[in-house]
Parts: sequence; structure tokens; C-alpha cells
Amino acid sequence: MRKVCFWGGVLLTAAVAMTSCNEKKETGYSGTNKIYLTATDNNAVIMESDATPLEVEVSLTSSVEQTTTLTFRLEDDTQELLRLEGNPVTIAAGSKTASFQVISNLKNLLAESTYISVGIDAAQLPQGMELAEALRIRVNPNPAIPELTEEQKALIDGYKEKFGIDLNEFLGVMKCTTTLNIPGNGMTNDFSTPKTEEIPGQTIITLSEESTAEQPVLKMVDNPMGLTEHLYWIFRQNTIDDDEYWNSTDEDYASPSNQYLMETIKWTPTSNETFNVKLDGIKCRNITATGADLDILGEAKAYEGTDYETVYSPVVPFEYSFSAWDRQKAILETGDAEMMDAYISGGSAEPNYYLFSYSVDEDGYKNGNWIESKGHIDFEKGEMTFQFVMDHYYAGDYTIVHVTYTK
Repeated sequence: MRKVCFWGGVLLTAAVAMTSCNEKKETGYSGTNKIYLTATDNNAVIMESDATPLEVEVSLTSSVEQTTTLTFRLEDDTQELLRLEGNPVTIAAGSKTASFQVISNLKNLLAESTYISVGIDAAQLPQGMELAEALRIRVNPNPAIPELTEEQKALIDGYKEKFGIDLNEFLGVMKCTTTLNIPGNGMTNDFSTPKTEEIPGQTIITLSEESTAEQPVLKMVDNPMGLTEHLYWIFRQNTIDDDEYWNSTDEDYASPSNQYLMETIKWTPTSNETFNVKLDGIKCRNITATGADLDILGEAKAYEGTDYETVYSPVVPFEYSFSAWDRQKAILETGDAEMMDAYISGGSAEPNYYLFSYSVDEDGYKNGNWIESKGHIDFEKGEMTFQFVMDHYYAGDYTIVHVTYTK
């Protein structure tokens, strides 16, 4: 497509037009040069006891004309849990990418996960540049591996005798790789583009209290399916970080219920919240000495304190705990009529309200983008695999998930 340059509605002379268009061609972009921060593998998680650096990629909207220095900083890190290395960052003339590292100081002070943001020193920011969004990093404490009770140990010994399997090999900290095939076609810009993501991580697995002598049941007590951070990101994009609809400043889209909720429980895009996920009820069946199938579907209920209780079934029944929802629920349980009206009208901080909109035992979207949700343990390979679909309130179709755990 041919472009013609105008100014004040008057066609410029050919010489001026050529100069103006050539300048735009050289830079490729004439607006604000935004700075984007991305964690390697989109996995912005640091274990407090692990000094392995988290690589942060810096990318600009357009390349810089001269060597540029950017100074980043840690925000909300009052305990100095982390440090930056390779900072300030220098971007060479003609380039638009760089990187730096975030590293744990190994203080081992945390009792629960927290979030620390990487921002930028605005006072030293070159003119015409701005940070698109701070990078939120989840910092996890040392993993607390549940100690098996004598009853659980006896069950595991029984499974060895009965089936010839050793479940101990799949308990404790298990490394995983999670692959997401995200469909796009969602309601907001954040969910509009199809993409594939691969997330490395780890999960803490134990024997569930639901286990019997005849059927082992597994429970993921931390980062189930490697998805905690991804689920939290989806949840935030459906709520507090959605400035298109849920948290819009446009009166045509802004919901009074959402605004009331945020003000009442003091929930903001920068409020310090905790978000954790568990997954129980992973049932082993068709057990042999070489393998077992895994049933992962179950029932997920929304808040039971109203006449509008919703049951999502069957889904992968992740169990969420979220600090802002705890604050809202405490008010609801006092019988507060205004908060109840807001909740019924959609003003909710409840993760279950937004995560999983359709049952997953069949193709609820009818687009053919669906697979059966199931799992399998291969005792010979020392491998446990899962496949399932999931969606959310703003989704246009299912996300297909594959997870592989290795000993």
C-alpha cells in the first residue's frame, strides 16, 4: 500500500514528503518507544533457595538511533530477597533488544510465596520511551514436601505388594514441562492471538487422603501441572489487569459492581496478593506393573454462600486460594447486602468464577479444538503424562495442555 504524508490537511511538496517518509522508514515507528520485559520461557518464577538466574529479555518497539542505557529496579522488595545483575542495560545503536538477570539472595526468609516487580527508574528514562508494564516475579519459599503418615506409608507398601509398583518414585518434587496450545479468538486483546508456550517447572506431589488399599490417588499440593503462574495470569487478565472491560475507565464498559468491589476490599493491579493452587483426586486405575491410567476430572464449585451457586462439572478441579477473594468472602459471610448484590452482579474476586467456563468432557465450543482429558504413568520409563483442555471467561475456545513429569 502506498503512503502519502500530510500535514495540516495540506499535501506537502515532493521533497518534504520524501524527507518525512524516509525518516519514518529509518526508525520504523514514530510513536512512544515502549519497553517490554519478558522472562525466559514466560516463566517468571524464582525459588528463594535457588541461585539460578532468571533471564529477563528487554525488547523495544523500535530500534534506537544511538546507544541507550536503561536502569531497572526491584519494586516491593523490602526484604532484599532478589538482586539484578547486568543492570543498567545498554542497548547498542541500531538494536532493540538486550537482557539482564534476576537472582535470589538466598536469604530463605519466606513462609509463603510473594510477588516482586521489576520496574524502571523513570528519572533516567530517555525521552520518548516508557515501560509498557512491570514484570511480576513470583518468589517461592523452599518447597515444603509433605511427610507421609504411617497410614500412607502402609498404603504404598500395599501397592508394591499388590501391583508391583513403587509410587515413591512419583512423590515429592517432580520436574515437569507444560506445553500450551492457546487458540486466540478471545474477547480481549490479551487472548486474541494463537500461540504455543512451553513452561518448565516443578510440582510437589503426595499421596491423597482419598487413597484406599485398592486405588492410589495422587494430590498435587504446589504448582499443579506447572500451571500456577499461568492460571494467575489468566485470572488477572480476566479481572484486575483487564482495562478493556472489567477494570475499564470507559463509562460504557466500566462495571459499578467491579469498582465497588475493588474499593471495598482494596484490590488493585498493584496490591500485594497471594495466589496458590492445588489439585487433588488424581485417581490411578487399570494398574499394572508397567503403567496406570490417571483420571483427572472432577467437580469445581463456585461460592456456596448464595442461591446462585454454580457447579462446573466435569473439569480439571483445581483448588484456588486467593487473598483478595478471602477478603471479599469474609464480607459476604457477614450477610452484607451491598457486597452480595455486587457479587451476584459479577463483581467477584473468586478464581473459580473466571477459570473454566465450559465442562471439558466434550467439545463445548463445537470448533473441533478439543482432546480427551486424561493421564498415564509409565513405571518403566519413569514418566507421568497428562493431556487436557481448559478455558476461561474471555476465551474463544479451549487451550490444549500437555504435561510431562520425569523422575
